[in-house]
Amino acid sequence: LLNAEFEADIMQNINRSSNTPISVHRVMFGPEGWADLPRGLLHSIIVLLGSTRDLLAFIATCPSWYAAFMSIKSTLGELFPPVIFRNCADQTSSAGSHIGNTWELIDPVYPSTPLCRLTPPSILDKMAVVKCSYGHVIFCYDRSLVIMDVLTGTTVAAPSFPLSQLCYRTFISPEASPDSYLFVNSPHCLYAWRVGSPSWLHCDFLNAHLIKEMVSFKGRVIMRMRQKLYTVHLAPQFHVEVLRVDCRYYMDPYVLSGNLVACEDTLLLLGRNWEAFSIDFSTEPAKYVSVEEGGLKKWAFFFGEKRTGQPRLLMNPERMGLRGGLVYQLDENARVFSYPVDGNQNEELEPEPCFATINAYLARNPTSFAAWV
Repeated sequence: LLNAEFEADIMQNINRSSNTPISVHRVMFGPEGWADLPRGLLHSIIVLLGSTRDLLAFIATCPSWYAAFMSIKSTLGELFPPVIFRNCADQTSSAGSHIGNTWELIDPVYPSTPLCRLTPPSILDKMAVVKCSYGHVIFCYDRSLVIMDVLTGTTVAAPSFPLSQLCYRTFISPEASPDSYLFVNSPHCLYAWRVGSPSWLHCDFLNAHLIKEMVSFKGRVIMRMRQKLYTVHLAPQFHVEVLRVDCRYYMDPYVLSGNLVACEDTLLLLGRNWEAFSIDFSTEPAKYVSVEEGGLKKWAFFFGEKRTGQPRLLMNPERMGLRGGLVYQLDENARVFSYPVDGNQNEELEPEPCFATINAYLARNPTSFAAWV
């Protein structure tokens, strides 16, 4: 009865209409004439912006600039460093009244001035955050799931999950698809909800609870379970297929349980014993190709400690004052540490000097959840 009442509260507080987009198009006004600039010119401006803060200012200029950003959004993830999405302690207004639980986006360069601060519906205070993925955070309580856009605060509730046991949960927006999906697995079944649809898709999948991660790569959804990769087909029928990859005899199984990261036109497997491989899809079966020493120097990688966030990366990080070939990792207190991407993750981590400001800020302002987005 309590769960039924909670689900009713969700429906009253969260808009789950099939016509509700996952991101809200805000009404904005800008200087006359600027809104009419050609989209191609706006695209060339976007890629020259120097920070995430500049990018957000660009987005907020006017509706046409926002539309220009949305049309190339999927290609920008590697050009701008990720920001930190974190939970704040319950906030109190200047008048002394309680305004509830809040969330904020923080640029690590300017941590004391949040890029934005969100106060979602109070019903979410009762739900646990289980994942940040592709710019959205997933809240969960029992069989209820809610997705929130971390930039706009727009929330959408999924239909009640058909089972009481939920395992891995993630949100994915395939580049080649206009649709976004929420994936949830139970012990022997994989479920997918197309955002805005009235029901869940599902397919039988033995030991589905062992799924460790899912990524979007060139329009396809690829997931890893133990040391195997699989392709998730969303249409015309929802099903899972083994992705055949030639595994050389010398590859340690411990390597195959590393992180999958989509980089430009490359899908990387970052092993756990200092090795890294790209996956060559030009052959049948596909094959792992060892990344040469120094081959990861053009990227910086951003991981969370407990896999609550989607791994992020930045191309040519030196232009943002960061170093290539490093993993910038958030610990459980949201402090930033670093280690070589081809180094030992089990060694004691040292605080990252270039993030001294954000580390000091977060030490004074503790949080219960933080992830790169």
